[in-house]
Amino acid sequence: MNLRDIKTKQKMQAIKTKDTKGNIQHFIKQQTIHSKNVDRKEDTSVKSNAQVQATNKVSVAAKQTVIESKHRATKFIKQKHQEYKIKSTSKKSTADSSHDIQPQRISYISKAKKHVVNKVNDSKIKQSTEQLVSKPTIQNTTHAIKKSFHIVKKGVSTLNTLFSFGTGLILLIVITLFIGTFSVLAQDGGSNSEIVSLSEEVIAYEDTIRKYAIEYDIEDYVSLLQAIMMQESGGKGTDPMQASESGYNTKYPRVPNGITEPEYSIDVGTHTFSDCVKKANVKDPSDTEHIYLALQGYNYGSGYIDWALSNFGGYSKYNAQQFSDMKKQELNVSGYGDPSYVDHVMRYVGITFRGGTNPNFNNMEAWITKNPYAKAGLYGQCTWFAWGRFYELYGYDPGFTGNGWDCVNELLKTHPDKFERSTTPKAGAVFSGIGKNHVGIVLKVDGNNITIQDGNYDGITNTFEDAKKDWQTNTYTLDYYRSRMGGIVFANPK
Repeated sequence: MNLRDIKTKQKMQAIKTKDTKGNIQHFIKQQTIHSKNVDRKEDTSVKSNAQVQATNKVSVAAKQTVIESKHRATKFIKQKHQEYKIKSTSKKSTADSSHDIQPQRISYISKAKKHVVNKVNDSKIKQSTEQLVSKPTIQNTTHAIKKSFHIVKKGVSTLNTLFSFGTGLILLIVITLFIGTFSVLAQDGGSNSEIVSLSEEVIAYEDTIRKYAIEYDIEDYVSLLQAIMMQESGGKGTDPMQASESGYNTKYPRVPNGITEPEYSIDVGTHTFSDCVKKANVKDPSDTEHIYLALQGYNYGSGYIDWALSNFGGYSKYNAQQFSDMKKQELNVSGYGDPSYVDHVMRYVGITFRGGTNPNFNNMEAWITKNPYAKAGLYGQCTWFAWGRFYELYGYDPGFTGNGWDCVNELLKTHPDKFERSTTPKAGAVFSGIGKNHVGIVLKVDGNNITIQDGNYDGITNTFEDAKKDWQTNTYTLDYYRSRMGGIVFANPK
């Protein structure tokens, strides 16, 4: 499939303030904004607007509530409304014949309404809502989830009564908010760790790691095995893979640091991770969603993989925390494993491995919560895609918020210690067109050929769902792509 010409000076809608109503309608209707041939130039930079800076920090819970909970909430409302209509109809004749008790009934309803409003405005519910909505990264996730379910359960049990008072919708909004927040917590499967170099000790074990990776049929995951070793021990000690407690250790005591032979540790650790890869159904090195599941399984034991698949459909940071809390309670211990193990391992994985071929759109921070282009009217732009992909690969904000052809300059200004300007690319570079208003990521360099990844192939602004499909990975000769872009500038990792 040929890449469509990338239009010159495409104008992105001015980024001024967060249009909450517009965003909600955008998600609810899921309609494509017909803005073909609209230039992609941002007249106002996000970074220069204090209001926008503030709104970019607003929790994604509100956004994701609409995405994740609209269908369920709407269905729930209709169902309860219908039940109430039926109940009201059945009592209508009785109510109509009892004129003498109407004053008492009106008085009762007034008191009930007041009581419900007081309940909804109760300070504890307010505090819980503010905590869950304004802080998507929750320190005590299990506590927050339990609190959400407690309020939801309490609300649902009195929902029929509330509908008859006309205030059910208020509580339903609170309930929906909690459901949406929980959905976000359950689905954030992203790793947002910043890249850190391997130690000399780990690098020295590369040949040994590769030997056993080949034996256990995971040769493509050598970089990941090195990262595991780096997290476990930094390559030091007699059990560098910290594999003593694995079931495959049949030679030494199954206690921490029981193995006293480094090569045997690598053998056992590689065998253990190979099982995790297969149990997590990892397809290839680009299948980060299942790789994260396998990694957390290496830390917790493969039982976590079965539990996560059965209860959540896969890995998330939040169910990793929940599993740890559950095990601490079951075993009556103060700690169990590392709930942030995936982030801790992935920081040691190089850009080539992390690049893969597929962005992980379950990574909420990369594509929604922290991405300044994640809003109605901007989804699907090349800048939205490049920002999200950079954040996935490097684990931090690239610092660009304006036009595609300005992104390299903005990245270099924000991170001069990590990137440098160049006319020839390295893997992991960000490129900006000079003659074309476009930005993308360089995944691989092979002589005069570059493999790039970029978005906005259909030339229009999309809904979030459509934007997730509007990207490609392509290989071009550097000379051809320079000509196509009217020149290219690269921000290369140092």
